[in-house]
Amino acid sequence: MICPPLPRADAPGSMAPTARQIQSLRDLGVDAEIFDMQGIPKLKYVQAIPRIRQLAASADLIHAHFGYCGWLARTASRKPMVISFMGDDLLGTAMSNGNMSRLSMAMARCNRRLARRANAVIVKSGEMARVLAPWPSTVIPNGVDLDVFRPMDRTAARTALGMDDGRHKVLFPGNPDYPVKGFPLASAAVSVAEDVLHQPIDLVPLWNVDPSRVPLYMNAVDAMLMTSISEGSPNVVKEAMACNTPVIGVPAGDVHELLDGVAGCVKSGRGPAEMGRHLAQMLVQPQPVAGRPAIVAKRLDLESIARRVIEVYESVLGGKPATRVEG
Repeated sequence: MICPPLPRADAPGSMAPTARQIQSLRDLGVDAEIFDMQGIPKLKYVQAIPRIRQLAASADLIHAHFGYCGWLARTASRKPMVISFMGDDLLGTAMSNGNMSRLSMAMARCNRRLARRANAVIVKSGEMARVLAPWPSTVIPNGVDLDVFRPMDRTAARTALGMDDGRHKVLFPGNPDYPVKGFPLASAAVSVAEDVLHQPIDLVPLWNVDPSRVPLYMNAVDAMLMTSISEGSPNVVKEAMACNTPVIGVPAGDVHELLDGVAGCVKSGRGPAEMGRHLAQMLVQPQPVAGRPAIVAKRLDLESIARRVIEVYESVLGGKPATRVEG
């Protein structure tokens, strides 16, 4: 496995879903060696090639997670390659004005060419598959660990996090400083809800949090706002649903598809007034949430997703069971 840096105690990052997917593959018998891109920026790419070649020598195939990891894999080895595109590596990265940066769109075009050099391509959403068309790809979102992400007592979760001050808490999933995450929209929606309810609401960023504590945050809050400008298939939405946390989401990636028909969750437009009204109603009249049954029904648990990934491996290997995988 070649991937961006996986979570560490001092740098949780955003790759926990990938780390869980790798472990779920190992649990089903895949022998996976991991090369995550730790090291000095820029220098780490050059330094990676000899190590990737060494690992790939004994591998059946390479699985690269994210576009730049695919380019490294293809440079270092001619072993069969599966590449998983993650989102902005095909869709571009949004700037503060909502437009995609020119550099990210140039990289997205390069990654579309890279897809033609892979033996199989995995994408996270139908939108990403349409970007690659007519080149074939398989839509496989990351799965959810239903043992980790589960409903908990809200009072106990708030106490564990020091949030037991009686105020409404709303989760913002991501770094507020990343324009693509849409923090201004979330903040404006909360202001609208505060005006409606005449009560203060705390908007809680979920960023730089140890992965083991994320379920506590999801169970401690009253709701979560997904306001991203662009996404693939955001795992944070599926994880919140698995905790039966109410989610209000804009159309980004497969968010509306995930929330469609789910009791206690709301598909919203991008207007702060609309989103704020939904939030106010959710806070004043909380409804039972059926997010977890929806995740189970869609077979988005870790094991089901891992089996689909293994099917891709075996199709690349001509039906041969994947006993050792580098990616």
